[in-house]
This record gives sequence, structure tokens and C-alpha cells, in this order.
Amino acid sequence: MALAPSPRLEPPQTLWTEQAFAPAGVLVSAVVEASAADVGWLAWLDRSDPVVICREALSPVEPSLIAEFPDPPDEPIIIDTGAPFGPWALWCRARGIQSCVVVPVLARARVIGTAGLVSSTAGALGRHDVRQLELVSSLAVQARTYEARLSGQRRLFAEVSRSLENALALDRAIRQPPTYQEIARAVGDSVDASYCLIAIHDSKGALSVRARAGHRPPRRIGAATWRVSGLRGCARALRDRHAVVLNFSQLDPAIAAERRALFTSTTQVGAILPFFAGPRTQGVLIVGEERRSRCQPMSPERIAILELVASRIAHVLRISRRLEYERQAERRRQRQLTIERQRLAREVDDGVGRALSTLLVQVRCAIAEGTAGPQDLRDLERAAGRAVDGARALAYGIRHLERGIGALEEARSYAETMLRSVHCRLSWTEERNDLKIASRVLREIARVIKESITNIVRLAEATSVRVRVEYPDGRIRVTIHDDGASHHVAMPSGDGLGLVERSERLARVGGTVDVRSAPNGGGTLVLIEARRHEP
Repeated sequence: MALAPSPRLEPPQTLWTEQAFAPAGVLVSAVVEASAADVGWLAWLDRSDPVVICREALSPVEPSLIAEFPDPPDEPIIIDTGAPFGPWALWCRARGIQSCVVVPVLARARVIGTAGLVSSTAGALGRHDVRQLELVSSLAVQARTYEARLSGQRRLFAEVSRSLENALALDRAIRQPPTYQEIARAVGDSVDASYCLIAIHDSKGALSVRARAGHRPPRRIGAATWRVSGLRGCARALRDRHAVVLNFSQLDPAIAAERRALFTSTTQVGAILPFFAGPRTQGVLIVGEERRSRCQPMSPERIAILELVASRIAHVLRISRRLEYERQAERRRQRQLTIERQRLAREVDDGVGRALSTLLVQVRCAIAEGTAGPQDLRDLERAAGRAVDGARALAYGIRHLERGIGALEEARSYAETMLRSVHCRLSWTEERNDLKIASRVLREIARVIKESITNIVRLAEATSVRVRVEYPDGRIRVTIHDDGASHHVAMPSGDGLGLVERSERLARVGGTVDVRSAPNGGGTLVLIEARRHEP
């Protein structure tokens, strides 16, 4: 039975270049250099490509022939001229090898591969090389185990990266607060587990499941609400603020209630991860694994990563709730502003308008009776008529004013809300002006400001942001400066338009956007400039 498939035939120097700097290649190179061998190898039974290293670019033994190995021996063997016939002796003679040392590679008393040295000179290899190969094979097994563990960690971090950056992105929460089901579906798509649940712990001590998702999302299991006091794992996770792992491979009466309430009957291992979105919002992310082959990866490292996912859920819920409070407050302000406008309109119409109308009637009566000079009365009539028209126009304009605040004021409110959520200070300075600015220009500038603030919140980790609005020479200029990390690349927003797209739209109204790093690591500077009127 062949140990490994033949590697691709490549020049020896190319083979050296690709393999020599890998951990296994470094070990084989070291033992080859310390011996009289022409070529050394390390091969595995799992049919992965063997590592073959030659001493020189032109070796008497062709490296491309060091493949298709016989079955590994149980003990180290030394093959020399006149050795008895056997699989390894025939293998050496077919390749013109005069001296060969082969040792089995062992892991937990099980053969998982071979390591060997070959030479075109008879008697060149001996017992000393056997000891060297045994040491190299032991180190190679440790290096391979470390590489496999490191690869597993990379996969786990890739899962979390997808979950945090895509599934639980902040810009989605900003534009439309997600539901529990949307969050569960995002986590289930990103975390490699059979299913996941999101349950909320209310002030009355009850735990209710709000959403289910994953590769095999469980159906509704009995009741949807349970007392936390009867679920020991959930109670402990919420009390200690740490994850709790439950192993269902063995019958344990202490966790039987937990299994019936929150897990499926085929679940092998489960994890309960608490999250805290505020004093009134506490919950747990429940991850269940039904596959035996995936139960072992519930390692401390994976649990720590799942705890990070749970904390991100809390952050998304927290910022969504804060933004919803701001939206409600803004709606209340708009209602109050509407009520005040209507009151003012009534006062203008009933007070000023009625008084001027009375004056106008008196003037017309005086004209009709002839008690005043015609020209004087006509002038008075015209003045009173203009006053009435102005008062009515003012009342009509106030009554029908639908936009409570302007685009820039809305952008400022957005910046205050977003930066407050990440504990970042905002300094907003605006020159006083009574200039008329095209509404489309203001809207596009406000959109660029909000996109820049979103990038700062997501990427910069800043502690303070300064915004200055100026009106020089028929233009409007906005400067945004933060003290965080550089974020030249604009991330796309939730509606598909990032800062680049916003700048293109601003260019249509004669505006520009310039993003640059401030000198001496002083954060990022965004300069927005446009004409006050569209071109």
C-alpha cells in the first residue's frame, strides 16, 4: 500500500524553495546537513504531499523518485548493500540507493508516517542517523499539531470576523434596528454550529426564547418561557457573567431540565453565553451542537470567541435602542414644534390680522364718508392692505412649514447621537449666516457628514471629533477632524452608498470631498466643499 502519492515533478531547486522554509522542511534540512545523506524525506499516512529535501541542486539520487513509499516499518531499519530482500530494500534498489535509513513517525503509539535518509554511497548511513531521524520525527509531529491548532484558530477568527463585520454590522443597526430573529439568523449563518437561540431574561425572573436559527434550527419546543431559577446553567451564566458549557453525552439529572427547555434531544454539547445590553435587557445566546464530529472544538478558545459574539449582540441592541430613543425624542420635538407653529399662526391671524382688518374697514368707511383727504386715505389703505397680506402670508408659511430642522442640523443631531454611543466628544462650530443655500447642496453635504461620522464610529476609535462649518466666497466648507486611527478607505454603508459614492453625488452639485491623514499621527481630516448654489 502506497504511503503518499507522487509529488509533482519539479526541479530540485524549486522543490527546495517551496519546502525548505516550512517547519517540516527546516527539520529535514537540518538532519540532511548533519549526515552523509544525499536526500531526506518526511511523509504522512494521510496522503498529504511528502517533504523531500536534497543536499545539493544536483544530487546523485533523483529527488523526484523519492515517492510511492512502501508501508511504514514498525521499527527503525537500516538498508545497505547486501541487505535481505524486503519492500524497502526493493524500493531502494529500484532507485539506485546504496544506503538508506527509515524510521516510523509515531503519535500516541500510532504510526502516522515515515522519515528517512538515502545516499548513493554504500555504508554512508548508520545508527547515529537513526537517532537523529527519531528526534526529527518527534519534533515534526509537534510542529504539525501546532500548525493544525493554529489553522483551527484562524478558521474560528474568520467565523467571528464574518459575524462581526457582516452579520452584526453597526451601520445596519443605525439605519434600521434589527429584530431578534434577524440577529439570530446572522449569528447562525456565521458560527459553525447546529443551531443557536436568543433568549431574554426579564425583570420577573423569566427566560423567554425570542429567536431560533442555524444549520438545523429547532422547532418550537413546548413552552417558550421558563423560570431562570429552574435552569441552573442559565442562572449561573447570568450570575457569573461567563459562558457555561453543558455536555449531554452522559445522563446528568442536574442539567435535564435545561436540556428539555432549551436544547434538542439529539444535542451533544451546548454553550450558554450571557450578554448585557443594559440594566433592563439581559439575555443569553445558546449554541447547540448535534454532530459528534464537531463537539470537540468547543474548546476554551472557541468559547471565548463565542463570548465575543454575544457581547457584540449586546452592543448592537444597545446602540439600536439608544438610536430609537433619539428618534422618539426627535418625533416629540417635531410634534411640539408643530403645536407651537400652529399656536403662533393662530395668534398672528387672530391678533395682527384681525386688528389690521379692522383698521382697513375704518379707513374704507372714512373714504366713503369723505371725512379725510382722498390721497391720504388711499395711502393708508394701501399700507394697511400690505400689512394684512404680510400677516396672512406669515401665518400660512408657519402653519405649513413641514421640515422642523434643516439638513445640517439633522446631521449635527446624528453626529451627537452616534459619537455619544462610543463615548466620543463632539465639538461643532458653525459661522452665523443668513445666506441662501440650495437645498440639494445642503442635503448632499449632510449625507457626506453622516457617512464620515459613521466611518469614525466604525473604524477610527477616536476620543474627540471637531466639525467646523464656514461660508467663504460663495461656497460652503465643512471640516471634520478626529484624533483616532486613519481611515482613508471609506466603508460601504447599510444602503450601499459609502463615502466614495456620496462624493460622486456631491460632485454633481459642484462639490468635492478630500480625505487625508492628519500630520504626526493626528487622526483623519475630511474636507467637504461646495458652491452655495447648484452649477
